[in-house]
Amino acid sequence: MMLDQFSDQNLLQLFPHKTLRTNHDYSFLIWPFRSKTLHSMSRLWKMVLAEPYRIFFPLGVISGIWGVMLWPLWYAQWLPFYPNEAHTRIMIECFMGAFVIGFIGTAFPRLAGNRPWFGLELCVMMLLWFLCTANHAMGRVSEGDVAFCAMLSVLFLGMIGRWIFGNRDTPPPGFVLALAGIIGAVGSAAFFAQNKIPTGIHVQCAKLFLFQGFLLLPLMGIGPYVLPRFFGMSSSHSFDDSPSLPLGWWLLTAKATTAGLLVIASFALELTGSPMAGQLLRAAVILAWFTLETPMLRRAKLRATPTNAVRWALLALVAGLVCAAFTPGGRVGSLHLFFVAGLGLFTLAVGARVVIGHAGHHDLLAGKIVWLRWIVGLVLLAATTRMTSDFLPAVKVSHHIYAAWTWAVAALVWLLALAKYLTRDEDSPKPKSRCPRRTGKPVSNDTEIKPADA
Repeated sequence: MMLDQFSDQNLLQLFPHKTLRTNHDYSFLIWPFRSKTLHSMSRLWKMVLAEPYRIFFPLGVISGIWGVMLWPLWYAQWLPFYPNEAHTRIMIECFMGAFVIGFIGTAFPRLAGNRPWFGLELCVMMLLWFLCTANHAMGRVSEGDVAFCAMLSVLFLGMIGRWIFGNRDTPPPGFVLALAGIIGAVGSAAFFAQNKIPTGIHVQCAKLFLFQGFLLLPLMGIGPYVLPRFFGMSSSHSFDDSPSLPLGWWLLTAKATTAGLLVIASFALELTGSPMAGQLLRAAVILAWFTLETPMLRRAKLRATPTNAVRWALLALVAGLVCAAFTPGGRVGSLHLFFVAGLGLFTLAVGARVVIGHAGHHDLLAGKIVWLRWIVGLVLLAATTRMTSDFLPAVKVSHHIYAAWTWAVAALVWLLALAKYLTRDEDSPKPKSRCPRRTGKPVSNDTEIKPADA
């Protein structure tokens, strides 16, 4: 009876001029908000585990912007160390490395018919990537190489484990080149981490495998599977789900292995005193491989901005190596055409298609994308500006600065244009669209649209 006399109702009657609320009275405000927030966070976490590109792609672009801005900071005397090695490492290991990790982390579990990343796996990869980026940003190249080596080792073990244990499908043949590129990069990063002041032919060998092999081999391996979708065509490297090796898999694997060995042979030529022969062989292998195994130089069924973007990237890959072969005095500048407008533009174009495709906006991939056109133009401008700086010593510093700012603007446009799609998937609400995939209308052969499988 005493307790009843001091219930909430009796207290309100005793003090009508007071407003008393118990904690329970606020639950209608707190719990729905908390429940909605937790649900959104849980959904986003599951999306990132299944598709790690959602976190690694934007992180890679941000690190790339910092990597190119090291040069303007150095020329303004705001940087305490010479950024040559740090710039190279950030662009290769942090920027492009993040795209390699995001793409393979998204695609490989699906292509192997296995489960996506574990939560701990994602946290370890992100921690190692941040350690790699932070060390390189502070000029501690050896420590950054250690983190990069560990990061790729975790990625490699995850790929092998999913392929061998519990696989319900067989990855495309070209993924053997992706594995080769990762192995070469791990060995090279380990070499640089152990030898802080390396000398001799081993240095050039490690640089070739780290700076070119790490990116070129996976691109050659994944390209025949992904790039035909840019052109509205099917891929000869795509097979039906099969836990055993399907018919024709070994033949395509042999072709990919041969192409990879020819690239390694071009490295050997360059190391043994024949740089021109090595670079020309590498250019010929790249051109022949993408011509034979992808529709890059054929008439496309789907005419769109991403199609033209990858064509410009292929042209830059070949042109950069050819220019480096015939102009040894401007080799570094010519290779920037290979890296920036070749590998870099490939990275941004494929990344854009992955993000838009996984967000369910396939209609955007079938037409003109204005912001992607701007990116292509800015990247080509940045590459040619940096390239010409080696041939025009009087404007070398200003061209370095202009090239850095131009690339940074292109990367920022990429990031801002795609940011809204990073948290969307096929099930997200979409505005009304004329996309045949959504409206149920038949798709003609001339405008075939396929989802991104990355």
